[in-house]
Amino acid sequence: MEILERTKALLLKPKEEWEVIEAENASHEKVFFGHLLILALIPAAALFFHYWWEWHSKLQEAIQIFTTIAAEDEAMQENLEDVIAITKVLLPLNAISGIIDAAIEFVIIVAGAYVSAVILNALSDNFGVQKDFNRAFTLVAYSYTPLCVAGLLNIYPPLIPIVPYIGLYGIYLFYIGVKPIINPPVGKATTCFIMGIAITLATCFLIPEIVQPVANDIRNKVETEQVKEKEKKLTELAIELAKKHGREFDPKEFQRYWKDIEKELEKELEKQRRKYYY
Repeated sequence: MEILERTKALLLKPKEEWEVIEAENASHEKVFFGHLLILALIPAAALFFHYWWEWHSKLQEAIQIFTTIAAEDEAMQENLEDVIAITKVLLPLNAISGIIDAAIEFVIIVAGAYVSAVILNALSDNFGVQKDFNRAFTLVAYSYTPLCVAGLLNIYPPLIPIVPYIGLYGIYLFYIGVKPIINPPVGKATTCFIMGIAITLATCFLIPEIVQPVANDIRNKVETEQVKEKEKKLTELAIELAKKHGREFDPKEFQRYWKDIEKELEKELEKQRRKYYY
């Protein structure tokens, strides 16, 4: 695939690849849809996969805990099927939070590239070149390549802090790409480089400040609805279990029952975490 070859060439042979890119003189739409859009999905998808895997692992761990307890506890063994059913409701997949965080990652990269390119193009006169948004965007967008590729590490949380450091390789790509893509006059290349990097870094810090509050507001509303949905599902499950065992449904009794399960689950999961970390 062309995008794989381009990504590999930019990372390993940037000087030669910038010459190829300059000769293409592609529009910003082509660079966006053919390169940046696809690469920007890597950190977003990796982050969402992490959310899914964390939920899946926690649910399987919880089921294993109660299965182990049931092996030594006759009362638990008799009600194991019910306990597992309740556990699945108590530990739902928080897909919305995963989608929100993945979307933030995507927006930071895409919006950051476009905003940086707009400002860089607007300031073209300061380093003696004619305005050309396509070239400004091309320079910025391809310089995001290392950050996007490093975003694959979002799958494993302990490695997430090093993603920005790997992304700093993009500064070098930007430096190498200034002359062939922007082609500033002699003596102005350094000015172009410094301004371009300053603009890009500024947008990387400012865009999250704008996006995060909106995302948090959406997340809070969704989580409130999820709590209501969980209680609704628990009630429906309680009625189903009461019919199954030929008993009359008692909301208060069932609430105490699932809260006991929740406490037991939290206690056992904490034991597992302590065993793992200590």
